[in-house]
Amino acid sequence: MATLMQQQPTMRNKALETIPQKNFPLVHVLTSKTETDELQKSEPFNFEKTIKFLTDPHSAHLLDRRIRICQKLCRHYQNGFIIKDLNHFMKIFNILGDLCQQQPNYIDAFVQILQHCSKPFLLDKATDGEIYSSALVAFYSDYGYLLRIPIKRIQKCILETLFKSIQSSNKSPVPYDDYDSLKPTTIEYLLRTQRNSDLCETLVKTLSLVENDLSLRILIIKLLQVLAAKHPECIAKMLTQDCVNRLVLRMNDPDSTGELLFRTIELLWNIFENGDEEQIGEQLNSRLTISLLQEAFLGQITQSHSHYHRQLRNDILVVCSLIIGLKPDAPFVETGFAKQLLLFASFPELRSNNPLVKNFKLTKSQEDFEFKKLLFNTVVVLSRNPVVNELLIESRVLLTFLSYIEPLPRKSQPGTVFDWSLSQTEDLQLHAIAALTILLPRSLNEYFEYHVGTRLLLFYEWTISDDEYQSQGNSFFGKGGRHNKRSQLKYIFRLFRSLLSIKDERVQIDLCDQGIIPSITSYLRRMGQQKSINLDYVDLDIICDGLFILSCLCELDVHRKEIFGTEGIETLIQLLVIESHCVCGGLGYHRLLVAAIDCVWCCVVGSVINEDEFIQKQGIFALLDLIEANPKSLQNVILGCVLDLSENSKCLHFIMTWQGQKQQQFTHLLCELWRDEEREIHVSRTEKGVIHDHSKPLMGVLQQSVQITPLARFEPSRSVLDLIDNMRSKIYGFFCKLGFSELPGLHEEDSVTLCIIENFLDFKMGEIWQEIVTELDIEGVKLVAPDGEAVDTILRATEERGLAVAATQNYILEQYNKQDLQFEKAFYDDLIRNHLFKEKRLEQWKIYLARTSKYPLLMAAKDYQSQAIRQSRPEEKDYSGYHTVHNLEIPNLSITAFTGPFLQIESTPVELLNKHHQVELIS
Repeated sequence: MATLMQQQPTMRNKALETIPQKNFPLVHVLTSKTETDELQKSEPFNFEKTIKFLTDPHSAHLLDRRIRICQKLCRHYQNGFIIKDLNHFMKIFNILGDLCQQQPNYIDAFVQILQHCSKPFLLDKATDGEIYSSALVAFYSDYGYLLRIPIKRIQKCILETLFKSIQSSNKSPVPYDDYDSLKPTTIEYLLRTQRNSDLCETLVKTLSLVENDLSLRILIIKLLQVLAAKHPECIAKMLTQDCVNRLVLRMNDPDSTGELLFRTIELLWNIFENGDEEQIGEQLNSRLTISLLQEAFLGQITQSHSHYHRQLRNDILVVCSLIIGLKPDAPFVETGFAKQLLLFASFPELRSNNPLVKNFKLTKSQEDFEFKKLLFNTVVVLSRNPVVNELLIESRVLLTFLSYIEPLPRKSQPGTVFDWSLSQTEDLQLHAIAALTILLPRSLNEYFEYHVGTRLLLFYEWTISDDEYQSQGNSFFGKGGRHNKRSQLKYIFRLFRSLLSIKDERVQIDLCDQGIIPSITSYLRRMGQQKSINLDYVDLDIICDGLFILSCLCELDVHRKEIFGTEGIETLIQLLVIESHCVCGGLGYHRLLVAAIDCVWCCVVGSVINEDEFIQKQGIFALLDLIEANPKSLQNVILGCVLDLSENSKCLHFIMTWQGQKQQQFTHLLCELWRDEEREIHVSRTEKGVIHDHSKPLMGVLQQSVQITPLARFEPSRSVLDLIDNMRSKIYGFFCKLGFSELPGLHEEDSVTLCIIENFLDFKMGEIWQEIVTELDIEGVKLVAPDGEAVDTILRATEERGLAVAATQNYILEQYNKQDLQFEKAFYDDLIRNHLFKEKRLEQWKIYLARTSKYPLLMAAKDYQSQAIRQSRPEEKDYSGYHTVHNLEIPNLSITAFTGPFLQIESTPVELLNKHHQVELIS
């Protein structure tokens, strides 16, 4: 053996030496594709010949040749069908489908061809996808119709190919660039095309054909799940074929795997979330449908020993809650399902001897916890049906929710075997309070029977106390409440708000007698001081709900307003002056102001003591500042509040002394608001604000565009609705209190506007009378002579009033114009005097320079001065009799002008003196 291995190299060398160097050996490249294969691939498949051969009755006995043609078709398109040939393929499918029903030998070949539909279709050009999209939609519609063939193997193959073609895991073994210069379609394109076809409707119809075949039904449901996932158009097509009833009817059939029920519930969930409510409601209005859901739910309740069954139980409950939400009057009460749901919702808080809960157990697992929360939610959704109210009372579900209204951590009661963890208890507590917000206002008898007011106030005192509680804040209701009790406080305030919104006097008396008003005001005061820097959304909800509670309690009772007192007023003023960026970055500022102004209206206005204190603490200034700074949506509300406050005579003095940021008076601000309103509703005015249309001095374009029609007795007309829509009536009310003359801070345009405001009531009465006359004409009612004369007089007086107001406005403009001319003339007179004074000073300066530079002129000035002195003196007397005569002239006088009472001395500059002093020191 060794000698043989040693001899092989020598034999190779000898063989290489015998080959001439110029003659190289010819080596053929071996590939998997031969020339014959390439020719076969390049040749197109003859569909017409194949279709003719398969349909020709004379070739019916040539079974083997037909089968070989089908196999040849499979080999030719082994990588997938070309999209432009789909119409030929569909013809072949229909022919083979009919042949399979006649001769079972065709089934294998037909199945082999159908399996190629799971592969991506091939595109000859990049634009073929858009060109043949409609053809592909028609192909999938016809392809689904093949399910009519009553052969299970073919039906299963069709469903499997459809499902596989749109799965992301469907990756062909052929590389992307090795499709003979063709490009495969994407899965997204195929899925979009299937959704646009009639495939969904066909699959729903097929459910009735395969009722007795569990595997096929599961395949159909799986395919419907993929097609209908978050796609409302597919769901709408499914609903047209009574999809809900078809799915629910056989979902409880025996199934060892449990896949049928699980997938059916998931598909129903998707349909209820994205489908049309009316169509779903029509299909759900059946006791049989609800009974089958009840059967499925109870079946999972009794088998809730595994994770799968618990999850499926929860999914069924979600579907039931979606049904109740879509159709509250669904027959849940008639089938007894609602009573059973309420029974499970009250377990284990309330003891019951019902056999359904006798062996039912809950654990701390996540599925059981979700089940409990879903039951709470289902109870709330069930309460939308008024018939369920009696069941709520009988089942004492409210007492179950109230059992969670207690401080955390809860004290374990003796005899209880099961208890939730602390975080789960907190979540259930917040969920229970949110549920009571909806349920309690509908059950006021239970409110007093269970002493709900006392429970809630005790719980509220715990939420605002300083007791430490490290909240988890992980749930939906616990957002923003981590390591504090703000979530509990937020939802207990919301519960109070819900109870008081029904305006039942018994509830208000019960809460007020237990001291809710001073408790809330003191907390809001303390909270405002601590949160003066920034308020988040949880703080905003608490403050707004607290203000709403106080407004509901104090709105119609003066004694409660006095209880609101000083602390509440200081809280309101503190909220009114808060800056916008401090409230959720400015996003919640509008909401806070609306709540605060409503509280001022309900808790301050109407009580003289509160009004005086609010005014003395400059609350009225805060409201007026808000009118100037806020948009129109808030200005209307604030103006109404201030107008009611102005019923107090002390308020008018503060209003008249207020000045805005631009040092403007309140009267000027009111006129500005009036003009803004008129510009917004496009009232006809001139450039100077004078009335342009005397017959319609107040009517805007929108009001004129509304056609006058006969109205019912209590239906307001368009002129009356105009008073509600804008602020002009409130502005008129202010000027009625302030007066229309001798008002400070008015400008020219304000005086012109004030003429219209003063006659607002007369103009509005004229509008209403004009509408009355027009309605009577439309109804064909003729007035008697005295009434007609009275109406004519009223309408003529309105028009004359408009002309008179316009004349007054023009007169005011003329007076202002004359005043402007006088001011201008006085200004020019001042300018002339200034120029004359400057010219006189210039002349004096020239004279001064002349006499100081020329000696003769200086002597002439001296003589002129002496002559003026002599002329100013009286005649000289004889002083001979006097012992002493004084000389009145100052000797050696060097000035030539008369001196005044003041003397200006130009001294040596200080810098020179300091410099001279330093020189002496140095020397």
